[in-house]
Amino acid sequence: MRRRAWSHALLALALAACGASSTGTDEHGEEHDGEGEHAGEIHLSAEAIAASGIEVGVVERRALTGGAGLPAELSFDPLSTAHVAPLASGRFTRVAVALGETVEEGQLLATVLSGGASEASSQLTQARARLSAAENALDRQRQLVGQGIGAQRALVEAEAEVAGLRAEVSGLSRQLGVLGSSRGGQLRLEAPIAGVVVQMHATPGETASTDEPAFTIADPTAISAYGQVPELAIARVEEGLATIFRPHAFPELALPGTIQYVAPAIDPETRSLSVRVTLEELDPRLRSGMFGTLELLGDERRSLALPTNSVVTVDGASSVFVPGDAEGEFRPVPVRIGRRAGSYYELLEGLDEGARVVIAGAFTLKSAMSTDELAEHEH
Repeated sequence: MRRRAWSHALLALALAACGASSTGTDEHGEEHDGEGEHAGEIHLSAEAIAASGIEVGVVERRALTGGAGLPAELSFDPLSTAHVAPLASGRFTRVAVALGETVEEGQLLATVLSGGASEASSQLTQARARLSAAENALDRQRQLVGQGIGAQRALVEAEAEVAGLRAEVSGLSRQLGVLGSSRGGQLRLEAPIAGVVVQMHATPGETASTDEPAFTIADPTAISAYGQVPELAIARVEEGLATIFRPHAFPELALPGTIQYVAPAIDPETRSLSVRVTLEELDPRLRSGMFGTLELLGDERRSLALPTNSVVTVDGASSVFVPGDAEGEFRPVPVRIGRRAGSYYELLEGLDEGARVVIAGAFTLKSAMSTDELAEHEH
């Protein structure tokens, strides 16, 4: 029978070869209950546990009312992030930093040879030469007027020409200063803030564009969680509300925070409200762009909770699997669950806080237990 072959294959994969069932056979071939074992207890090998992706966690308290498990994402604070691009197009002649490098404010990032800056530099050189000649002519006119030889009108015209050239030189100097040019059309790109180079699009010889940032610098200590609050829950949201952020990559982290910003309008596409949460403490493993869940706390109570994936139905009752006394042992324990909030059930009865429980792979264990029972009945 195909079903019988499938059952035996699953049994061979999931259960250890040594004593997988909770029953035994005496010397007369009659079955009896395993001495000191729990009903439904399963014995798995280390290989089977690893292959099945079984994970064990602990029962803990969570906020489960109106906002538990809200989707959230970590991101650098906008005011602590700088996008650096040249103010004139050109070509990178030097890149002075590397991706991931820590830089100080004012530190050189790169130099860019710019045609526009070279032209402005040439114009400045010419304007300075004309200014020098005009200043010499002005001095002569003043001497002539002082000797009663020169005309007053010529003196006024010379003074006007010098004033105009001085204004031109000053304007070109300021323009080159704004562009970051030192000399010869070389633009200096400097870090406007202290931080870490988190993105860079610059290599020597590459074209430098004013439209694309060559470097992005961010303060790694200034990172916030941005959450999306469903429309039905926005009545509970306000600035100063306490929260807990749990990154998906590190579910053991529970980072407290406070809502610092609430968007003035609901997103018409997602029908949710954006909030920004400042975290009270940071973990060096956190990265901008990480996803996680955001719990709104406020004054609400925190309940014992179980991941929804850990709850299965065994003999018509909601149950979870817990590790046994020996390595590789698991047994089902009936529990009473309450309301569901996101990816968690409220735990009303069955286990205490801190109790060890299977949080991933419960359905595999249930299938293995069912296969074991079927194999026993087929003998």
